Amino acid sequence: MSANSDWAVTLAGVCLLAACQSSPPTHYFALSEIAPTAPHVNLTAQIPIRVERVTLPGELDRLELVRHSSSNRLQIATFDLWAGPLEDMVRRVVADDLAARLPAGTMASVNEPAVGDPRRRLYVDVQDFAGDERGAVTLRALWLLQTPNAASERGTAEVAVQANDATVDALAAAMSRALASFTDQIAAALSAHAEGNKSE
Repeated sequence: MSANSDWAVTLAGVCLLAACQSSPPTHYFALSEIAPTAPHVNLTAQIPIRVERVTLPGELDRLELVRHSSSNRLQIATFDLWAGPLEDMVRRVVADDLAARLPAGTMASVNEPAVGDPRRRLYVDVQDFAGDERGAVTLRALWLLQTPNAASERGTAEVAVQANDATVDALAAAMSRALASFTDQIAAALSAHAEGNKSE
């Protein structure tokens, strides 16, 4: 091997080492349940609810955290990652938040077998769930609750939450608060529906 070749190999190795040393660390984030600020809503004993499925737009359902930059641009954070699939995380947190807002025994575990005792099935279609460069988080979603041998219940929700600052830590915390507000709305709708059935 010539001296020039040796020099080129050495230079490539130095550049690769420098690139590895200069790469920022990877950070992992998770959504978490938020305790309710109001008492449990009133519901009569019914078939337990299982959060069956949560769907997210493909551009948001990824391990990297995504921010809105403009109406047609997204910022994808290469080194700020969710600790697991976002759809699964949202599904778990929605179930936990609802369990904290509804009477004991109303919610079934998302991890139970798909077959077995009768269940009411909750489907959530998330249309937008992200923050922007200023830390403003938007959650827009549709939900559908199917009950065996009964009419379905459905609703829409749009939640806006401002993060404490523009950091990714604050953004993840604000997204958790947005899910809590979303489940507040579902719990209130279920309570109103139950009260309406009583008055009929």
